[in-house]
This record gives sequence, C-alpha cells and structure tokens, in this order.
Amino acid sequence: MKRTLFPTLIGVFTSLLAIWSLHTFLVVDDCLDQGGSFDYTTAKCLLENGQVYDSNIATLVLVLYFVVGFSVSFIVSSVIRKFFKIKK
Repeated sequence: MKRTLFPTLIGVFTSLLAIWSLHTFLVVDDCLDQGGSFDYTTAKCLLENGQVYDSNIATLVLVLYFVVGFSVSFIVSSVIRKFFKIKK
C-alpha cells in the first residue's frame, strides 16, 4: 500500500465517525422531540401509541451526511498530509 493512501483512509474513517455522531444527534433527537422512543435494534422511532414515526427530515439528512462526510474526509486528509509533509 502506498504511503499516500493512509491520510485518505484516516480521513474516511473520521468522516464515518462524524456521520454516525450526526445521525445520533439528528434522528434520535427528532424522535425524542416527537414524544417517542428510539429503538436502536430496529433503528425505528416508536411513538407512545405504538406507531412508527417516519421523519420528514430524511432527505435533508441524507444530503447533509454526504456534505459532512466529504468535507470532513477532505479536511482531515489534507491536515494529515500537511502535518506529516506527505506529497501526493
């Protein structure tokens, strides 16, 4: 494996961690705001009356995941390349 691949891999894993944190914040918080409880095993929001809550922010969140994932991956890999002076 080339040495220049490591900053990109670290950037990708960092962006996955950022997306996971963002998902937890947005989706679970939206569920709790609606008065439901989030079932982590099925990844569904269950309301008090037993219905499954479908969030209206799903499309917006998907676009946000893409933008955040790309941005975090790019910034982290660029900082690592600059810090360790790795050339492309």
